[in-house]
Amino acid sequence: MAMRTFLGSDGQQWVAWLARSGAAGAWLGAPGEWLVFQNGDDTERRRLMEIPANWEMLPENRLDLLRRMATPVVLYAHRHSPATGIDRAKVVPPDDE
Repeated sequence: MAMRTFLGSDGQQWVAWLARSGAAGAWLGAPGEWLVFQNGDDTERRRLMEIPANWEMLPENRLDLLRRMATPVVLYAHRHSPATGIDRAKVVPPDDE
């Protein structure tokens, strides 16, 4: 799973990753995949349905622009994404931006 961490223009650290719906989600008409943005203290999450090609290679300022364009979503205390948890996921920094 591709993940990116970046510093947002709001001064917070953010993590972005690609989410995919399961078979049940596809059956209910949910989109197949979307880009998720979650801040470092897990108090805000955003969803972007139109995923740009090669989003994982974008410079931080472009990734932050996508985050600001994304739709805020309701957080549920029992949901933890990505599957491995942000603190345990392997994050690969991008090449020089």
